[in-house]
Amino acid sequence: MKHNLQFERILFELNRGHYIILSDYENRCNILFSATEAINENTLLFHKKFSKSFPSILLSTERCKKLNIKTDYCCSFSINFKWTLKNIYNLAFGNIVDNDLNLNGVVEENSKLMNLSLQVLKKGKLLPSGIFSIINVPQNISIEQLALKNKIFYLNISDLEEMFDVKKPNIEIITRAKLPIKKTNDAEIIVFKFNNEPKEFFCILIGKINRKNQSNFFPTVRIHSQCVTGDIFHSLKCDCGEQLNKSLDIMIKNGEGVLIYLPQEGRDIGLTNKIRAYKLQEDGLDTVDANLTLGFRDDERSYDVAIAILKKLNFKKINLITNNPNKIKKLNEEGLEVLKIIKLKIEPNEINKNYLNTKRIKSNHIYD
Repeated sequence: MKHNLQFERILFELNRGHYIILSDYENRCNILFSATEAINENTLLFHKKFSKSFPSILLSTERCKKLNIKTDYCCSFSINFKWTLKNIYNLAFGNIVDNDLNLNGVVEENSKLMNLSLQVLKKGKLLPSGIFSIINVPQNISIEQLALKNKIFYLNISDLEEMFDVKKPNIEIITRAKLPIKKTNDAEIIVFKFNNEPKEFFCILIGKINRKNQSNFFPTVRIHSQCVTGDIFHSLKCDCGEQLNKSLDIMIKNGEGVLIYLPQEGRDIGLTNKIRAYKLQEDGLDTVDANLTLGFRDDERSYDVAIAILKKLNFKKINLITNNPNKIKKLNEEGLEVLKIIKLKIEPNEINKNYLNTKRIKSNHIYD
């Protein structure tokens, strides 16, 4: 619970354009850190005044590569105070970057502190770019005292590592109830808590699955990532809603199934960033390039929760409904055996045909 509260405080400060202090004792590095997308002129001035130096802009590995910077790490540049906020935003996540910005040297950033800083932004569904300044701490005061004196939220790298490094996932069933749905009356919903996260996770059991001998029964499973636009509003831009409905149809035909519905909107970049990616697609980018342009990987999803749910339900071998070979690979790596792959045949429409083609070519999804 402590880490959940700390993370909520971090997001509160970053979302309002403020700053936090992050510290790496081992490497004697302390930084003042802000989220690029939320900064204003006052943020930049405070960075300069507090650290007595010019701040830098931190970009993810994916964003660096989109800027034709050859690196396997995230990278940073010193900010020129002649740049406008628009210049900074465009450098961090714009489709068109001003070639006259005179970038002042690329620094490859491969430290834990920088990598964890970007993870914080991603976990909070903020764009993965930060503004940071190195803090030179006076000898007569500690970094904790400096943060307290200036009323700035402080966090050590060890706290960040604990937030992201969950060695043994903890999952609990919170409640369950019958859930008759339009396609069948024979369904049940189970709600889970995962690692004390505030998110709500759930699965739906279809048909006779709870009345089977688990030792020799291998359920039909669909692990579905939330898509508000497709699942609820039947968007023609994707095939998510169709995949969800066809998966339920398969389960009902089989008389059994498990639907795990994960809150991973937009391949886990969040609804806001998904719509930003949609805007870039309107400008001519495909799905993958739009995500990379924003600084994300083409797919940020994790299947840790789904794996934990299946193990909690005592299923070790499953038949999986998917066109995504990466999903199969991840499940197998975590000790779940996929006995059978059930592919979904989706007919493209005029609007989503390029989207489906991109999934096939760049993400290796199988539609045949």
